[in-house]
Amino acid sequence: MSDLPPLDRVLIVAPHPDDDVISAGGLIQRAIASGGVVRALFLTNGESNPWPQRASLRKWRITSDDREAWASLRAREAVAGLSLLGAPAGCAHFLRFPDQELSSMARRGDESVQVAIEGHAREFRPSLAIVPSVFDFHSDHRAAAYFSHRALDPATIATYVVHGRVPPERARFTIELREEEQRKKRDSIGQHASQLLLSRERFLAYARATEHFYIAEADVMRVESALHEWIDKVRHSAYAVVNAARYRARR
Repeated sequence: MSDLPPLDRVLIVAPHPDDDVISAGGLIQRAIASGGVVRALFLTNGESNPWPQRASLRKWRITSDDREAWASLRAREAVAGLSLLGAPAGCAHFLRFPDQELSSMARRGDESVQVAIEGHAREFRPSLAIVPSVFDFHSDHRAAAYFSHRALDPATIATYVVHGRVPPERARFTIELREEEQRKKRDSIGQHASQLLLSRERFLAYARATEHFYIAEADVMRVESALHEWIDKVRHSAYAVVNAARYRARR
């Protein structure tokens, strides 16, 4: 496992608001503390989030206006979460691609996500790009990995996993969070109140004392089939339940 790479210009690709601070809340703090600049690209605003929406709005049918309002809420939560870590509001960029549809876009050859990431990379010139892993159980994360690896210089890429595990032999570097950094990360995750509404224990469990990052994954990258996407949705649901149970056990 190599030493911590330069943190002077850190680009974070997040499929949804909250993936940035869950995966790299400590790294963001380290980058800012060392004088670095952070840019967070949110590929979607996480608007297709029906169960928390139903609980919050107390109604079954979610309209397009409801989804738009939810997208705006989640964007505000993302800005608030980054602000707690010392990142300015202007570091957050919301690309507004459709939530839960990134894999479908990849299957039909739609390169608009890749083109958008490329544009930000040309402008920002990252020294380090933190992107999702193809080993993640969530289809939006795997599609984000696919588009990111096609758009970015592989030498700058380090991957992260939120739902699942990456083979340990692919480790690149790990950050051990100090107590204050871990507290700030937990508080930052807590700004995503829409996600804590039904899954508080599961989300706060992500405020761990370590952040693991992995080598680029071009060697295992692929466009997945609709069947594979469906299978991993089941795995993702099971992982969420197990993760929440582990959090309760630690408490």
